[in-house]
Amino acid sequence: MSSFLSLINLSGQFERKRRNPYYYQHTFSHNINMRFPMFAGAVALGAFANSFRTSSTTNAASQAIQSNDAAAMIVGKKPPVFDHHFRPFQLGEVINLSEDSAIFRFLLHSPEDEFDLVACSTLQASFREGMNLVDQPMRFYTPITPNGTKGYFDLIVRKYPNGRFTEHLFGMDIGETLLFRCIQYKMRYKPNKWREVGLIGGGTGITSLLQVMRASFGDATDKTKMSLLYASRSESKILLRGLIDDFAVRFADRLKVTYIIDKPEDPATWKGRVGRISQQMIKDLMPAPADDICVLICGPDPMMSSIVGAPPAVLKQMSGGLAIQPAMANLNNLQDVAGFMGNLGYQKEMLYRFFYNRNSVASP
Repeated sequence: MSSFLSLINLSGQFERKRRNPYYYQHTFSHNINMRFPMFAGAVALGAFANSFRTSSTTNAASQAIQSNDAAAMIVGKKPPVFDHHFRPFQLGEVINLSEDSAIFRFLLHSPEDEFDLVACSTLQASFREGMNLVDQPMRFYTPITPNGTKGYFDLIVRKYPNGRFTEHLFGMDIGETLLFRCIQYKMRYKPNKWREVGLIGGGTGITSLLQVMRASFGDATDKTKMSLLYASRSESKILLRGLIDDFAVRFADRLKVTYIIDKPEDPATWKGRVGRISQQMIKDLMPAPADDICVLICGPDPMMSSIVGAPPAVLKQMSGGLAIQPAMANLNNLQDVAGFMGNLGYQKEMLYRFFYNRNSVASP
């Protein structure tokens, strides 16, 4: 098991739900073999035919890849792994973290391809079941993979009851493909732009905040201090806890972490907060309103509504897939701040609100 995967889960134990049966027979990449051997042969299934729901789109996307790659070769540049065109990527493995969340590893097209996304970028995933828009569900995901990783990228996904996209994703077999394209970053983190950055996350909303932490802690020149407040339903539901705790130890002079859960499984051993994020908690743990701070928030609709006053009707449209999230820088911040943070005096220029999207096309 890799050191990275061992940091993700609280106990360090994983249930590997599915694995490519040809793993040990295929020489995929020395880099993959050395760092994540379990996924080394998943690309061997690339010759298998996909089901009807993806085959026609995969062929079209493959033609687009060949066209783009040929154009890149003419000018002597290596084609980007992700661009604004949908491309198919094979599922390499699924690792269960809990009864409703898992890590999905997708293989890049070459073992030498490097994962590289600007912090706060997202990948838009899609699959096709027909020609109509309603038959082409889409979903935004923030990868948890460090930049520079060769051969694959990871998504952490929570399954929602009757969620059209997550039902499809959790039902995929190894070797099947899903379409991805890159969506430009909505805000861009820059070293030392702010004196302090506050991070408020809930559930899988931690993935957007993880990108910011990685960008900051990976830059030796950055001195920005960070405070993370992360809410989960229970201690076992705290996603990426090992990785976050590792950051807290290695960057103790820059990062303070506070966990809050609905109800502790063992009150005698739980050292974090209990209940829901409150206005007083934000006042105590987040940087006070000022021109040189920024607070980033990403979580479920009820959390976003109470913390920043985002209208529930608007949030439901986006998280339920009836409307598309803003895809340009700072469009998420056009509305004035309300909720707890508005009461505390935060202005929209001091915040960035990531919208938490569950199913980008609603189930019929």
